Amino acid sequence: MGLVKGVALSTRRQRQQPLGLALCCLSILQLLLSSVSGIGVNWGTQTTHPLPPSTVVTMLRDNGFQKVKLFDADSATLNAFANSGIQIMVGIPNDMLYTLANSEQAADNWVAKNVSSHISSGGVDIRYVAVGNEPFLSTYNGSFLGTTLPALQNIHSALKKAGLDTRVKVTVPLNADVYESPTNLPSDGNFRSDIQDLMLSIVKFLSDNGAPFTVNIYPFISLYTTPNFPLGFAFFNNSSSTLTDGGKTYDNVFDANHDTLVWALQKNGYGNLSIVIGEVGWPTDGDMNANLNYAQQFNQGFMNNVIAGKGTPMRPTAVDAYLFSLLDEDAKSIQPGNFERHWGLFYIDGQPKYALSLGTLNSNGLVPARGVAYLSQRWCVMSPSASLDDPQVASSVSYACARADCTSLGYGTSCGDLNAQGNISYAFNSYYQQNNQLESACLFPNNLSVVTSNDPSTGTCKFRIMIQSQTVTSGAEGGRWVFNF
Repeated sequence: MGLVKGVALSTRRQRQQPLGLALCCLSILQLLLSSVSGIGVNWGTQTTHPLPPSTVVTMLRDNGFQKVKLFDADSATLNAFANSGIQIMVGIPNDMLYTLANSEQAADNWVAKNVSSHISSGGVDIRYVAVGNEPFLSTYNGSFLGTTLPALQNIHSALKKAGLDTRVKVTVPLNADVYESPTNLPSDGNFRSDIQDLMLSIVKFLSDNGAPFTVNIYPFISLYTTPNFPLGFAFFNNSSSTLTDGGKTYDNVFDANHDTLVWALQKNGYGNLSIVIGEVGWPTDGDMNANLNYAQQFNQGFMNNVIAGKGTPMRPTAVDAYLFSLLDEDAKSIQPGNFERHWGLFYIDGQPKYALSLGTLNSNGLVPARGVAYLSQRWCVMSPSASLDDPQVASSVSYACARADCTSLGYGTSCGDLNAQGNISYAFNSYYQQNNQLESACLFPNNLSVVTSNDPSTGTCKFRIMIQSQTVTSGAEGGRWVFNF
């Protein structure tokens, strides 16, 4: 069933302490435990019109998120977290691994600029540095196999020189395809044969330095890529499809995938290494199985287990996890699939997509972003007088979709029921909104388009109005958009 695709006790005698000291230590321990518990979330910023960092940080706090995972170390973003009480995993992009692997000085400089300065003077609570992001994906053709571990070692060394290595840990967010099971049983799991030695070197380094193994697990991808994958097994507390492995029964693919990693670690002598779920979630559009209902079902099922302190059969305690993702990203690559732009719990304007209890402050559901400013109530649509037979229609739609976001169009998507005129209007409006409602962005050839104040949204298909942003997409020449068909 493709279960593991990424796309699958010792005791120590203690000296008895005086009661007062014991209670003090207990209180400190409880504080430390509470500081690392709670749900986290990924915040990606590949969007044409980003919300201000201060707005996003307020939204995170309003929803009770205690941790956030970033994909870079943007200074303005980090500054917004000053004294917020939110713990941060900062990221190092894959394209920086070569430099950091080959220069200790570059690693020292990176840590000084992106970690030390924010902790010492900015009150930013950085807990992890994510070195790379899924660098061993097969689609990278081995590009980062030789640089990931040296970069990891150099960043750790830089943190140690800065006196931060006990506070800030290094890790590598890895896709679940770094391990596999030939039988799909978790107990037969081990690291991928082509990277077995490298994985063991990384695992040893993480273990030696008290750092976690970070893995991204996506049941949606198992459903998306595996023919005849049982739909129910993608969700939690399913009874229609189960998997028995020895004396353990699995009712969902997340637990089976997670425990395949546990077995891989255990077989290689690292059964007690801590695991962080770097990304887990479900998209809401761009595919027939990416919709609001499934996303709500999956994420609430996952959160119910977290809230209840329920883990997996091999590790029964609650997982340490970051939901993917906070906001939609309308500028992400869609090479993996059109769903890539729709992982957010919130739309790009910070409005919640569906009801979700995180077990934190939001007992009444997700809290929207505050003070978001929108562009005018205007849309660009296909002109009523235009003809579907116009020879410029196809090229105009292709032009708009290539430069905007048409991933909500297609079979099984939120706008899959639109007629031909509706599809054309959606493409035109997406382009118009992404270009900040410039008049010239609704001047398609042969008078194909027109601006309207009547909302063309229908059913589940929303023709969205863009938010105001300091980021402006511009392709105008002399105030008029230039189309090159």
